Amino acid sequence: MSSHFENRSHIELPPALPIFSSFQPSFTKNSSLFFIFILCLFSAPLLAQNTEKKPDPVKEGLETSPSVGSKPTEQGIRVTGKKDPRDREILRTPNSISRLNEQDIQDAGINRTNDIDKQVPNFSIIDSGSRNFTYFNIRGMRSIAFSEPAVGLILDGIPLNDNVALNTELYGIENIEVYRGSQATLFGKNFQGGVVEIRTKKPTNVAEGKITFDAGNYKKQETSVYYNAPIIKDKLFFGIAGKTTEREGYLSNVTGFYYPTNRPYEAPVEIYKTHPDGRKGKAGRFRLFFTPNDIFEADLQVSAESFDDGSLNLVNYLGAKSEREKALLQGCVAMPSNCSKLYGTYTNRVNGDRKVYWDYEGKSNVTGNTYSLATTTKLPHANLKTASAVRKMDIDPITADSDFTTIDQNRSIYVEKATTFLNDIFVESKDKNDPFQFKAGIYSSNKITNIDQAREHRSPVYVINDFPGLTAPTREKNLSRLQDRNISFYTHNSYTFAEKFTFTIGARLERQESRLSHTEQAEGISRAGNPLGETFVMSEPYSINNSYNYNVSRFIFDYKPIENLMFFIGFSRGYKNAGYSTVVNIPNRATFKPEINDTIEAGIKSEFFKGKFGLKYTQFYTETQDFHVVRAINLSQYVNLNAELVTIRGYELETFLKPHKDVKLGLSAGYTEGIFNKFHDSVLNRDFNGKWVHFIPKYDIVSYLQYRNEYGMFFRSEFQAVGQMYFAADNTVSSDPYYVINSRIGYETDTLSAYLYMNNINDRYYFTSYIDGTFQAVPGAPKTYGFMLTYKI
Repeated sequence: MSSHFENRSHIELPPALPIFSSFQPSFTKNSSLFFIFILCLFSAPLLAQNTEKKPDPVKEGLETSPSVGSKPTEQGIRVTGKKDPRDREILRTPNSISRLNEQDIQDAGINRTNDIDKQVPNFSIIDSGSRNFTYFNIRGMRSIAFSEPAVGLILDGIPLNDNVALNTELYGIENIEVYRGSQATLFGKNFQGGVVEIRTKKPTNVAEGKITFDAGNYKKQETSVYYNAPIIKDKLFFGIAGKTTEREGYLSNVTGFYYPTNRPYEAPVEIYKTHPDGRKGKAGRFRLFFTPNDIFEADLQVSAESFDDGSLNLVNYLGAKSEREKALLQGCVAMPSNCSKLYGTYTNRVNGDRKVYWDYEGKSNVTGNTYSLATTTKLPHANLKTASAVRKMDIDPITADSDFTTIDQNRSIYVEKATTFLNDIFVESKDKNDPFQFKAGIYSSNKITNIDQAREHRSPVYVINDFPGLTAPTREKNLSRLQDRNISFYTHNSYTFAEKFTFTIGARLERQESRLSHTEQAEGISRAGNPLGETFVMSEPYSINNSYNYNVSRFIFDYKPIENLMFFIGFSRGYKNAGYSTVVNIPNRATFKPEINDTIEAGIKSEFFKGKFGLKYTQFYTETQDFHVVRAINLSQYVNLNAELVTIRGYELETFLKPHKDVKLGLSAGYTEGIFNKFHDSVLNRDFNGKWVHFIPKYDIVSYLQYRNEYGMFFRSEFQAVGQMYFAADNTVSSDPYYVINSRIGYETDTLSAYLYMNNINDRYYFTSYIDGTFQAVPGAPKTYGFMLTYKI
């Protein structure tokens, strides 16, 4: 494995703020590597011609999906005994992959992307209190503010790399696959932590659909539908799908009190409260699938989503029950005479876990629109595929009470508008039975983002002292424009010899050019005699240009002694692109370097007793250079730092047992240990060498018992546990280990299904994230229950 990075930085001061006029990637310093790569790119189909065998019609028919014009074997999804061909493919793929088919998705109650991590080992979703800022984390490779996602979402072949897409609603889903580890050589868009690949129901000659209604506590109401049908048999098909969702908030914002006594340790009586974090939204998708002949097919999709998620789901971390218990014990030791009063305070506030005290409740609005076209051309010895898309995402706005008190002092406002253009074209193997398998392609993208991040100061005294000439309210604004262009060449190839040994090799060359334009200013009402008007420039505008060249590779060797058993070992290098912090007025603090990780992993995959027992186990070790870490300078400014060296190790286990045709037992478990080997925090001027890397759960476990019989009865009981997760680099703030219990019972027929469900039965109060520079944390969902009805059209 090798890697070369070229960084050419240039900082320009005003008045010039030009935007990219052209994109001219250069690989002069990698010319030999580039020549070899292009040779591999165009020789792959030629090699396939020399090695391709005649397809075996019988075997090929067993391992491929039904053709567009064929009738599905079953109308419903309640299937027993039928083996999914894709499961066998994954069993023989030397990669750590979790797959959930349509039946698994329904059984586990997965309704949105935020539910996927609860079923997959070493995969966690960091929810920052808003749908707009959700980060995926696989094996400690996590997405954070300002940087590109470490773990990507690919929907029907289209990479969606904004944070809104990572926390959206799911409907009309065919299957979900989660790839762990760097996928730089396998997919068009580079994702160094892993990939969540989602495929929706593709229309066929058979008209089909499904309507689902879900109602529960917190006034929850969700309706989802999809319907696919032919327009011209064997030629043209359409599909429509959509979802509406609404629920009341989990928080209680207390804004009025009655004080019955003057004893300080007694909690006041609440007389007014609201639930500001209620959520509602809608999403839809339209699809045209065109197959004019046996050689070509085109898949056109248009999707839109709009969500109003209310205020940020944030509470005071120190208000958690566990933290109050610690404070009680410490207080009793320090002042035994006041222990009864301390205990009275604890008792009166023990049920206040989800209470907040804000003067301003805020809101969170987001819209997203995706326009995509994917094509497949079946060449004589390969398939040529393309994927093109335009993704528009608007966060307009997020507002919040940034002082977190009942005093009207500060508010936060965030607006972001992003447009991404992407194209992916590649050739890949056509005959899955050929010993030589190849994939080679070119991927390009151009993303333009405009950000307005502001803090509104509403205290007159504060404004007069810090913003001369302006009166309250005054907005302190960071205005940024980002443009990021990438072009990459990638290839992923394997060869099997003696039907037992397979060697896989992949490579990727990428060129990144990026630009940041930034200024900071204050806007308010001008005071008398102020010559500057209503805008006060706090930081002179500046712009930064950077360019990088990336070169990574991947090697895997696997051995299959028998049909349903495989051992594999692999080496890979991954990277996360460099970027800019957009809320800092110091140019030399704005840029952060790319994150580079080298991984070795080894695993085993097996399935025995005619599919009644399965086991997947993988161990991995990763060394990461320039690991990305977010640090708050103050409440208005944040930067991304690079930790010099981080090591991450762990394992993941997935196993199931079917002791009876109606019963299934399953267990998934992951463990991840991330350590800062070398990290000097330049903001705090402190070393955190030897500390655990924050925002990485130490372990996650999900086990379930599931029962389904031929008469339609269904039952599932599920146990989920998550280990300690640090929220700060000094390891002083963390979430405690926790577990939740879920259950689901229902009755199923070929056309109608009904379920009762309850999640977090034990009503465990836990945290999923923490806001650096504050004591505000994001709590997980409380106990929820409801009724779900599904009708298959």
